[in-house]
Amino acid sequence: MFDILYQNDHVLIVQTHAGKFDKWGDDLYGSFNVGLHVGDDSEQVLANRMALLDELNKLTNDKISQIHWLNQIHSDIVAHASCAIPPQDADALITDRAGVGLSIMTADCVPIALFNDDCADNENGQIACIHAGWQGLTKGIIKNTYQKFTNKTNIKAVIGACISHDNYEINKTLAHDIISQVSDKTLVALTVDGLYQNIITDKDDDKCLIDIVKLTKLQLSHLNITVINDTVPCSYANPKYYSYRQQTHAKKSATGRMATVIVKL
Repeated sequence: MFDILYQNDHVLIVQTHAGKFDKWGDDLYGSFNVGLHVGDDSEQVLANRMALLDELNKLTNDKISQIHWLNQIHSDIVAHASCAIPPQDADALITDRAGVGLSIMTADCVPIALFNDDCADNENGQIACIHAGWQGLTKGIIKNTYQKFTNKTNIKAVIGACISHDNYEINKTLAHDIISQVSDKTLVALTVDGLYQNIITDKDDDKCLIDIVKLTKLQLSHLNITVINDTVPCSYANPKYYSYRQQTHAKKSATGRMATVIVKL
């Protein structure tokens, strides 16, 4: 159902996977899709979401009251999680409330969980969860989320499974546009040429490979946010994760979604 990406007495971060899933065959959704917007049976998706909440409560001795979900729109919008809200149009969630799960869905984009490392000593310590595709990374979704933190020191980050450099081919026009936007907004501490060399690998013709994990890490580093996990699984290559790009290449009609959830305990 999920992997624990990080856990201590005060913060829990997990990422779901597809469950029983024939990724390389005809299967679209596996057994644990949590996306309501991808054409899957809505009753099954809602049952999966409830099962996720139940399993998280088993891990935490019933400390989690709810999980918040978003209508993700590839934006720079950060929403605050309140007691009872319908899904908001946004690409990040933040809260200082304990027992509230913040969730974002991915199927190649970068899921990022942020938390104050002193949550144990500070009742107002905050957590956040970010959906960062290339559009969000150029629009500044990470920086916008960081700016919502009251205490901007000693923030830690965990990055979940997403598409790797080796499997993310784009055209060079888009690559230069991404580099330009990131540089213009001063989202990293590199020149245009330096950023290109760090995240782009040229191929033949008009194609190149982009490393959005490295771009994410560069933006986090620029904000003095420490990434605490060394490895990031590839959603495209790993058979247990959904990958929009892989399933598109396989000419499948739809793709399920994983959830990355962070909760302050």
